[in-house]
Amino acid sequence: MQTVAAPIRQYSSPTTLRTEWVTSSAAVDALADAWTTLESAATHRTSFATFDFLGTWYRHYAGEYGGTPLVGLAWNGTRLVGVSPLTIRQGTLGRIPVTRVDFAPNDSIAGECLLDDAHPEALDALLESLVRDVRFDILCLNGFTPASAPLATILGVARRYKCAVELEDHAFAVADLRDGYPAYRNRLSSHYRRNLSNKARKIEAAGATVDGVFLDEGLEHLDAAVERMIAINEASYKLEGQRLADHHRAFLFDVCRRLAAQRRLALPILSIGGEDAAFFLGAIERGCFYDLTLAYAERFARLSPGAHLTQLTLERLAATGVHTMVSHGAHEYKKHWATAFVPQTRVYLFTRRPRALATRFVRFGLLPLWRRLSSGQNSDNAERQSD
Repeated sequence: MQTVAAPIRQYSSPTTLRTEWVTSSAAVDALADAWTTLESAATHRTSFATFDFLGTWYRHYAGEYGGTPLVGLAWNGTRLVGVSPLTIRQGTLGRIPVTRVDFAPNDSIAGECLLDDAHPEALDALLESLVRDVRFDILCLNGFTPASAPLATILGVARRYKCAVELEDHAFAVADLRDGYPAYRNRLSSHYRRNLSNKARKIEAAGATVDGVFLDEGLEHLDAAVERMIAINEASYKLEGQRLADHHRAFLFDVCRRLAAQRRLALPILSIGGEDAAFFLGAIERGCFYDLTLAYAERFARLSPGAHLTQLTLERLAATGVHTMVSHGAHEYKKHWATAFVPQTRVYLFTRRPRALATRFVRFGLLPLWRRLSSGQNSDNAERQSD
């Protein structure tokens, strides 16, 4: 982990905002107060833009596991009005080695800038400073609403600096709880409701309990709940009995303690027959529940404990006044409980460096062409076989 707290360069934009880039986890930690103050001035953000989440992520993943921190700061005098939480690392795109810049966490499809509502121009200043002052091949940014002002800002900076851009469609799932849990559940398909009811009867018959931490409940057992969560993860198909790596463990403990201290943690744990079967980890803020991760012990898979716990959690969230659950990723299983998938755009910005241009050709030109040709050849073969 790097400890040198040196900015790359400072740059004053035409809007009079001053920008700088910090490149160490120690420098990120020093931003705690200013970053937290900015959060209250940013209406259009999620819990994934907060210092409690991202500062914790940089602390445990920066360096060996998550690339070098590259955090852009926009200042209006002494007031922080914009944060661009990025990483820079050696990676690949289209199997070509490149220097790439991504949102943190760089292994997630979540990611966003934090901008003061009164200073939307901070995004333009940060992006212009990034393209002009930081040496990289590819910038990959997730989470922009199609046809939104921030997306237009990125495209505008790309035009000014003659950078190529490619866009990909993505989405995240939401569950709408504004009318209460019964109304939400009634909007689910009848087939899925029957499946939920059948599995719920079997789970309850086997002796089900739910505890853990929820807002101000269970805080005295916080560390034990995190240990149980980790044990379930290790018993899931994700790890198949392997021990969770130390840096993952440290991150989970740290982020859960931070959320719990602010009474924003939701960590319900489902036990069946006295054994922990599933957990759901998320942050509650401003009427939203942000899904961080969910897992179940593989030995209980036939009972669908994750789906059961999801519904119990949604019911409890609605009872506490939460109106929306946000779950990043348009995974197939989410279509059963999601009330909508919100469209988003992923942006790839390619600098004019030769490796960046080659990567764009391979990733967005050659590979799609190969897939189309391959698909056409398979269709021709199928027609020949049917003749």
